[in-house]
Amino acid sequence: MIVTRNPATAWRVIAGEAVVLSLDSKTLRGLNPVGSRVWELIDGRRSTDEIAAQLVQEFDVDLARALQEVDVFVRQLLAKGLLTESA
Repeated sequence: MIVTRNPATAWRVIAGEAVVLSLDSKTLRGLNPVGSRVWELIDGRRSTDEIAAQLVQEFDVDLARALQEVDVFVRQLLAKGLLTESA
């Protein structure tokens, strides 16, 4: 699956953690360091599998767990309207 950030979001990484503001719902969300890195890697070109593979290189996690965690996280962000699925 390839996703992109919703254009109606504003975000910034501060001290390694992303803060994401949904301009539609006026909701502010803070992401932990791993979630922040996933957010940074979401660019509308990389698949969730590619993002998970990158996390394996950067964090102490095996590929199976990274694939599962990225999938769950991305689906949560999709449900909250912070991401959109690319065609």
